[in-house]
Amino acid sequence: MPQLEHISYGKKKIKVRFEILEQMYAYYEPNKNLLVIDKRVKGLKLFNTIMHELFHIIINLADINVNKRGEEPIAQAIGDGYEKVFRQNPKLWTLLTKLLK
Repeated sequence: MPQLEHISYGKKKIKVRFEILEQMYAYYEPNKNLLVIDKRVKGLKLFNTIMHELFHIIINLADINVNKRGEEPIAQAIGDGYEKVFRQNPKLWTLLTKLLK
């Protein structure tokens, strides 16, 4: 199981828990600053799951209303959000690059 206890985003810290989930690979609970990932997910599926959940985290914490913004502003905001996440979380970056191999 990866050593990922939290993900920082600006001044927020999202706790990360690995447990057995049914019918989903992961979920993000914004009100609890919590990301839960199924501990059985491995490899590229784990990479894709983390990237998917990071999208939700960025959208939520950057207060991006996807229904009111066009594709280009959303793409820019998400790119900026990923940069922020990866700069603040070198262990996460290391984990993701390992999962791609």
